[in-house]
Amino acid sequence: MDVEELEKELKAVANPDDAVAMKAYMKNKFEFLGVKTPARRKLTKAFFKQQTDSVIDWDFINETWSNSYRELQYAALDYLESRKKLLTPSDLPRLKKLAQTKSWWDTIDFLDRLVGSI
Repeated sequence: MDVEELEKELKAVANPDDAVAMKAYMKNKFEFLGVKTPARRKLTKAFFKQQTDSVIDWDFINETWSNSYRELQYAALDYLESRKKLLTPSDLPRLKKLAQTKSWWDTIDFLDRLVGSI
């Protein structure tokens, strides 16, 4: 999946005023585009339908996670949620790496639920 295309789609629905508020809420730890959760999930749901095979695209996850905008990290989590039935114990080291990188309560809580589903 094309991370640049996803970022472009997110930027098209972004609100700079919301970005300022979102960044402040997260103690200025992360950059935001200003895309609220309902809009992001609607957009990512349609975007993820591009992948029809039954594997997890870890390249996509790693690329979105390394992006400077928090919404792309959230998109990685949305993607993992959509593929959680495919997660196996062999994915735990990858999930641990995500938890140890750019971690904050918002991502840790989500990753914790994914690990629990394994």
